Amino acid sequence: MEVLVAGAGPGGLAAALGLIGRGHQVEVVDRLADPGQGGGAVTIYSNGAAALDRLGVCLGGLGAAISDLALTRANGQRLLRFDFGPMTRRFGQPIRTIPRADLLERLRGDLPAGVVRDSTAIDSVQVTGARVEVVLATGERLAPQIVVGADGHRSVVRRDVLDPNPAAPSGWATWQGLSPVLPEVAGGTTGRLVVGEAGLVGLMPAGGGLLQWWFDVRWSPQDPPIDRPADWLRDRFSGYAPPVNALLGAISDEAIGFFPHVVHEVRDQWGAGPVTLLGDAAHVFPPSQAQGANQAFEDAWLLVRALDLGVDPVERLRRYERSRARRLRLVSRMAASERTNRPTGRLLGLASQMTPAAVAGRAYAQLIRRFSSVLNDDEP
Repeated sequence: MEVLVAGAGPGGLAAALGLIGRGHQVEVVDRLADPGQGGGAVTIYSNGAAALDRLGVCLGGLGAAISDLALTRANGQRLLRFDFGPMTRRFGQPIRTIPRADLLERLRGDLPAGVVRDSTAIDSVQVTGARVEVVLATGERLAPQIVVGADGHRSVVRRDVLDPNPAAPSGWATWQGLSPVLPEVAGGTTGRLVVGEAGLVGLMPAGGGLLQWWFDVRWSPQDPPIDRPADWLRDRFSGYAPPVNALLGAISDEAIGFFPHVVHEVRDQWGAGPVTLLGDAAHVFPPSQAQGANQAFEDAWLLVRALDLGVDPVERLRRYERSRARRLRLVSRMAASERTNRPTGRLLGLASQMTPAAVAGRAYAQLIRRFSSVLNDDEP
């Protein structure tokens, strides 16, 4: 079939690779001249890695392997450690943090030349029964058999075929960066989360001496803009223990990106006729569970599987959407609660401190499996 994928982000490119591997004719369009710029790094858990593996994508040599995740209070007191060894052994896929630009370069490099058209914005998507017409900003009209909207939470495809309303703010935002700071942390294999009254600080080694770092803070669209975010963050998180204090001394305004947290309702149906959605276009949620890219890869895997069945494609798209929605509601609710960004109570903190890292790791692996279509071999 002829498939148009809107959006050359990780999910859209992964879907394109899987569809081409099954013999479909695919074109990917993106409104940006260079969609690979910016975005920091992404952590790929075992479910996302398994989906990419089944789509024919190898992550070998990218980013940094993450062996465990340590959670501490702002004063440095240990709360909980997750050993990722049980997850890696159970599912056969390690956890890696990878610069987004490197991930996109790998995905693009695996695609045939000419598949991706950058600087190509979609003006509208018009569905009539089982037919679809896509109008580009240039006036060019396309009539593919299938359209996949993977164009982010401000998706034009979603706007025209599902819901014109924007995603809702969750009440939090992230200030983040990817830079060669804190070599003693960047060169290791341990991710760190530090939580206190000011918010959450995250540190993840991303390979090549780079560290992905972020600050999650309560935020509203009505809040005044912050002109000097580095100074603002230093003031807000000044009481946090090492290594946060060292990070605050190393960051600059130029290195900081700002990302409000938003959320979509996860619906049973994501499209109309021969049009469907994937990733943030379908179900954006805050990054507090680190599952955004992973769930987009899961979408891509199940979508490819659905269209590979050779029956009525419109019905297969609706079945793909319903099957994925069932998995996504749990992770979306957990992420939207932003619970991980708030300090734990005393009793829960004591219970966490008494939990062995391997036990916490096995519980985390079970949770990841509950999120996952690919690890459960779901049928569309």
